[in-house]
Amino acid sequence: MDYDQECDVLVVGSGAAAFSAAITAKEKGASVIMLEKGSIAGGTTMRSGGGFWTPNNRFQKQMGIIDSKKDATQYMARLSYPQLYNPDDPLLGLTQNDFDLIDTYYDEAQQAVKFLEDCGAIKTINEINWTGKPQVDYMDHLPENKGIRGRCLYTQNKEGKLSYGGELIKQLRSWATSNNIPILTKHEVKHILRNAQGEIIGLEVLKDGQDTLNFRAHKAVVFGSGGYTHNTKYMLHFQRGPHFGGCSAPTNTGDFIKMGGEIGAKLGNMAGAWRAQLILENAIKHPEGVHNIFYVPGDSVLEVNKHGKRIMDEKRNYSDRAMTHFVWDPQYAEWTNMLVFMIFDQRTATLWQGFAPYPVQGTEAEHIITGDNYEELAKNISSRLKKLAPHTGGFSLSPKFLENLRETIDRFNRFAVSGKDEDFGRGNFNYDREWTTFPPTISGADWPPKDSPNYTMYPLSEKGPYFAVILGAGTLDTNGGPVINKYAQVLNNFDKPIPGLYGAGNCIASPTANAYWGGGSTIGPALTYGHIAGLNAVAEPVKQA
Repeated sequence: MDYDQECDVLVVGSGAAAFSAAITAKEKGASVIMLEKGSIAGGTTMRSGGGFWTPNNRFQKQMGIIDSKKDATQYMARLSYPQLYNPDDPLLGLTQNDFDLIDTYYDEAQQAVKFLEDCGAIKTINEINWTGKPQVDYMDHLPENKGIRGRCLYTQNKEGKLSYGGELIKQLRSWATSNNIPILTKHEVKHILRNAQGEIIGLEVLKDGQDTLNFRAHKAVVFGSGGYTHNTKYMLHFQRGPHFGGCSAPTNTGDFIKMGGEIGAKLGNMAGAWRAQLILENAIKHPEGVHNIFYVPGDSVLEVNKHGKRIMDEKRNYSDRAMTHFVWDPQYAEWTNMLVFMIFDQRTATLWQGFAPYPVQGTEAEHIITGDNYEELAKNISSRLKKLAPHTGGFSLSPKFLENLRETIDRFNRFAVSGKDEDFGRGNFNYDREWTTFPPTISGADWPPKDSPNYTMYPLSEKGPYFAVILGAGTLDTNGGPVINKYAQVLNNFDKPIPGLYGAGNCIASPTANAYWGGGSTIGPALTYGHIAGLNAVAEPVKQA
């Protein structure tokens, strides 16, 4: 076979995982080519908050925070596999491979970040939240977490400030281009090439949707591409319940799942995803956009289901909030919480204006449903649902929605006055108070109210207008696919490494399973296992074509 281009290591994708693998391999002396399906580099990382969850990092050590391996791995195992978790077992109740992925992550995450910093690819900063403290994890209240702070790192921009996913990609791409790593956009990988011994030796690639090219990898191929959020068939058949879109790159259609299946790769975590609620109507109109609701901002705000009842602590993290949508009703054969309704008053709409989903006051926002009173609001929600019926299987409100909504809001208001949410404990946790409840977006607001017993809650006004937004489940991206081991090698169906094939990022079965350990639990594993993949890919022997 003739090859159009050759190198030591081919890297598929151009997000955090791919750049980490490519930079590591290049820094270790290998020649590298990156292949990106889309027209621009950056993948889903470009759209992200840009944090990377890094236990036992240098900033924690500087602040005197002891982040022990025992505590961190127990927290990770407990949250990722609660049905298996056993603190008295040497493997914490997990399978050997799942334990190894978590155990290795603790050791190597800090090393991956250090490597990228030391070679000049990124400059990092620790997040200090609005309360002046290092940030907490998403489940800081679990006994295994021990309330450890400071695990979420970000890139630091030229002004020395914390920056997001775009800056992370900018820094990684700058290093790659300065060090002569070709980043070939509009190059869609179609097939994995093998030699007679079954070793991976290259990729068949479609350039610009027209020309088929063959790329030779002398040592290894690393997939650091995306999940399958934008593959409607995969979403329908693999996910545990209805999703209405996601904020991942539009090119994320699960290509590695198909290609991996062709060569016998073992698949895992196929129902898994990084999730967040999203604005249903915006996602329907603009499926390639970013419509996720990562936080429920404000205090005089709550969420109810079709029966007009609260179903969660609205201040919990986005991924776990989205899981509440997958409740099945065995009597009526429906997803009871498939759609939920974010209810708020003028206070919250004004104080937190401009922070999604609240528009800047005076601007049009079609996703906002209004009513001068609760009866009118319920009527308008019902009318909106009828228009959306072709997209929702005819989902509608319960006949008792209005009655229950009034009771629910009365109960919520009593909790807000007393400061104790007797149903869901909203405001009991540092995460609720520091991540998802934050000062108003308008300057000079007198907040939080003086002597507030629980500033995550405030009674909804006795008079309208009132507002609602229809929310459904969405993804940041899926996180299932070919299974890797602690060396980032892709395994076959007999749990043996496929020679010369590595994986990291959202295209593989995530080392976190279905858990979001804390801010940066997507990019953290991507950078870490991308780095591990790069190290081991370089160490591979040259393979015969």
